[in-house]
Amino acid sequence: MDGFLKRQLYSWTYDKIASNPKKFGGDFSNAFIMYEYLIEFYGNANISELEPQLMSILSTVSRMKNKLLEKNPQFDHRTKFLPKAKEA
Repeated sequence: MDGFLKRQLYSWTYDKIASNPKKFGGDFSNAFIMYEYLIEFYGNANISELEPQLMSILSTVSRMKNKLLEKNPQFDHRTKFLPKAKEA
């Protein structure tokens, strides 16, 4: 994955979390943000049309979301699945 795509994904992920922190920063936010990515960019595609590389992008979005929540605790609304640092 090139740097340009990573920057775009980072920006999209940040904007998505900021737009609805309770949904995209909550306990089930991984599923919500990956689903939102699929709907926004591949909404008209059938599942059989999606390439395996997309799963890597979805994983990247999920990891970015977790890092963004660590850097921006005001967006972090997890209560059930707390990161290790927040549990203590």
